[in-house]
Amino acid sequence: MRQDWSKLHSYAGQCKNSLRLGVLSVLACAVAVAPAFALTEEQVADKLNAVPVFTIMDQKGNPLIITVQDKDKKDQSVLPFFLDQKQVQDTYSNIQKREANLAKDSQISVISLGQAYKLIREEQKNKDSKIAFQFLSDAKTVDYALEVFKKSETTAKSFPGIPVFYAVGSDEKNKSKGFVTFEKDGKQYVPLFFDEKDIQRNVDELKKTKPELAKQMSVEVAPLDSVIGTMLAGKNDKEFEKLTFVPSLTAIQYLQTIQKPTKGATPEVKPTTPAPAPAKPEGNK
Repeated sequence: MRQDWSKLHSYAGQCKNSLRLGVLSVLACAVAVAPAFALTEEQVADKLNAVPVFTIMDQKGNPLIITVQDKDKKDQSVLPFFLDQKQVQDTYSNIQKREANLAKDSQISVISLGQAYKLIREEQKNKDSKIAFQFLSDAKTVDYALEVFKKSETTAKSFPGIPVFYAVGSDEKNKSKGFVTFEKDGKQYVPLFFDEKDIQRNVDELKKTKPELAKQMSVEVAPLDSVIGTMLAGKNDKEFEKLTFVPSLTAIQYLQTIQKPTKGATPEVKPTTPAPAPAKPEGNK
């Protein structure tokens, strides 16, 4: 059964003015020491399973690995994952134009971000691995993330990683800031958005339905690596259980149009097959 992705984009209409103070600051960086109440890697991966990532695979389910030159002009093998469907489409179109034979035996496929996360963690255990992983977000989303990020990091030249956006509210009484939680089906969530258009759409909806709350709100951003590190080293697992990753709506819409995923890949919320292992680099792909 596939998840009803559309339901992940309807938080604003069910917003509850509840500011969760004391948790917000830890998104800025990962905590060094993991206390007893941190989420497990399996719990984090399960949350990430809600988000699809696109890649290009051959008929056997092996992902395409490209060879690029690093800053020292040495060859580096890179396995790209695309959070933005347009980028993976453009990349695949370029392959079709430049390497028709390769394109003939490959296709755009999808796995969950949780699977990609597990794959990377396993590959990191291999000391001999020379494969780097790259996640590519929509260019406009990255630009917006940098704009928001520079409000606190004024000298930043680029955004450090995959941006995730969340809503922050002000407590006028205590002059403090905290997460704005959203209530849905009797449960509270703190949605983390991967696409700036999605969080802006929710904020715009709040301005219409709950203008007083919207006046107290602002959009903040954090690198996904920091969010994951914080969840793994969190002081309060009950609070971090409320963090919910919301995939890009346009990515979900595109997901419905592509072919059935290759063996080893799945768009399901809870994958039923393992993520594919990286294939060995073959030339300049």
